[in-house]
Amino acid sequence: MSPAPPDDPFVRRRVRRPPGEELAARRRRAALLGVVGLILLIVLLRAVACGGDDEKAAKAPPQTPAERIAGSLSSTQLVGQTVIAPFRNAAPGEIPPAIRSAIRAGRIGGVILFAENASTLSTVRTLTAKLQRITRPGALNGVPLLVMTDQEGGTVRRVTDAAPRASAAVQGRGGIGVVQKAGRDSALALCSAGVTVNLAPVADIGTGVLSAAGRTYAADAPTAARATRAFTTGAHEGGIAVAVKHFPGLGRAAADTDATRVRIPTSVDTLRTQDALPFRTAIQSGAELVMLSSAIYSDLSPAPAVLSPPVISGELRGRLGFRGVTISDDLEAGAFAAASSPAQVARAASQAGVDLLLYARTTDAALAASRALTSDLRDGRLQLRTLRAAVARSIALRTRLAGTCRATR
Repeated sequence: MSPAPPDDPFVRRRVRRPPGEELAARRRRAALLGVVGLILLIVLLRAVACGGDDEKAAKAPPQTPAERIAGSLSSTQLVGQTVIAPFRNAAPGEIPPAIRSAIRAGRIGGVILFAENASTLSTVRTLTAKLQRITRPGALNGVPLLVMTDQEGGTVRRVTDAAPRASAAVQGRGGIGVVQKAGRDSALALCSAGVTVNLAPVADIGTGVLSAAGRTYAADAPTAARATRAFTTGAHEGGIAVAVKHFPGLGRAAADTDATRVRIPTSVDTLRTQDALPFRTAIQSGAELVMLSSAIYSDLSPAPAVLSPPVISGELRGRLGFRGVTISDDLEAGAFAAASSPAQVARAASQAGVDLLLYARTTDAALAASRALTSDLRDGRLQLRTLRAAVARSIALRTRLAGTCRATR
């Protein structure tokens, strides 16, 4: 076959370029291929990332009902569910307007009752029914309020016709059966009157002011641990929750934190091996709440335990594995007299990991704390995720107690 003529349009002829043009062309082709490769790489990485997100989303556990409620709350309502308010100097069985308004706005999540509010079971029953009937905003309207009181026995007994009448010291000397019966009988009585949390038992050991007042079961850890377990078990049989107190142990205190600042120089080793034992036992027995001490434990933290992340996150949640609800002791106590305001103490406690902020003296302090923390949340000084987790724990407990307590009536 003869070669095509030189001017045949169907024949592609290679035209030699000067060396400089050929090199430039190669560089342009290489650059273009590099850009295309980079684009493909970015697309691939995005696809992998999206796939990873989808995989994480698929593996993430579904939200619980309590988590969904917590996620639906406004800043005011979310903060409010961490506040427990008192109402002192009120007529027995009556709800002051400030408390009623705060409940309606979602500014508080529960109340603490004293003998002046309701010293008999019948009066308590009437009062708690009124409290639970108050309309609350949004998803909170289906969530019962927490209603708590101190019913340890002995000198700390708010409801005069409810068990236990004997002090913790007397119960402890009577043996485990006596202590468990005290826990059960007090729970049945309180539950029948609409109280869902007993701020007991006292799990502290030692020979300090609490022991002198008969508020501890024993001075040694093993005996106190057995009694604490017995009271907790009895309370669960009666359908209510307990708040074991005062972590990491207040039994060695030489003064009362309700009145003054207290420092406990006990070593970390002793706190962990002895003082923590009754708390560990109670947690293993299903204690729903642990109350933090207002004393300072120098070897653990320079701050009061209730304001100390090393105590709450490190010792209680980390070392003891507690997954329930943390609650403060009274944040208006004499231990905090040097603080500039209730808001300052509330802020420190919340940031340290306290789920429920307890006020036992004035409604004003509780509501001031609620307002201040709401402002902090909006300004980003409180972590939204952490606060929602705390509120979800509280709401889950409140919902569950509504069922267990009702079942025992």
